Amino acid sequence: MQTRKVKLQDIAKISTGLPIQRYIDKEDMKKQKIIMNMPMLDINEEFPTEEEEIQDGINSRFFSREHDILYKVQQQCFAKEVTTESDAIITNNYLIIRIDDFKEVNPTFLTYYLNDPRVEYQIQRTIDSTKIMKVSTKILKNLTIMLPEKEVQDKHVELINKINQRIELKKKSIRCDEKLIDSLYDTVIGDAYEN
Repeated sequence: MQTRKVKLQDIAKISTGLPIQRYIDKEDMKKQKIIMNMPMLDINEEFPTEEEEIQDGINSRFFSREHDILYKVQQQCFAKEVTTESDAIITNNYLIIRIDDFKEVNPTFLTYYLNDPRVEYQIQRTIDSTKIMKVSTKILKNLTIMLPEKEVQDKHVELINKINQRIELKKKSIRCDEKLIDSLYDTVIGDAYEN
């Protein structure tokens, strides 16, 4: 397996999202879909979107595209790939990572890579040495990535997805077992506490 060290800026374009407050309550308003702030707990869900009246004529670079990676910049930082929420405005709660060549980089692999605790630690150490105390485009551009060959990335993603599916099945099984326990208590206790 051949792995090479690259800077994130060598494999992707990194930019900030739209500072949305500047585009509210202006002339030529248009209802548009916006990607909302998302908590870390919902990382496996779709990005929440909302329709808002925003000034028309927003630059197309602020609209989400399939396989964009959005990196949340404050509080609990994390990366998440856009899968179904294309053509929505990306706010400045996120940095936008757009891969240059999909033949070299699997966006799902890069997303998992950016969420690895060792990479998060590296980013946090860089943040701690700045005055701003949040992730910036400069920090991500200079982030060193250990990038294996594309075939290896694809195999890793396939394996991680299978493991995640197993985890979800186990979670469902646990929820069913918890409901079973509750129903056993219901048969013993019955309606005694409902009066």
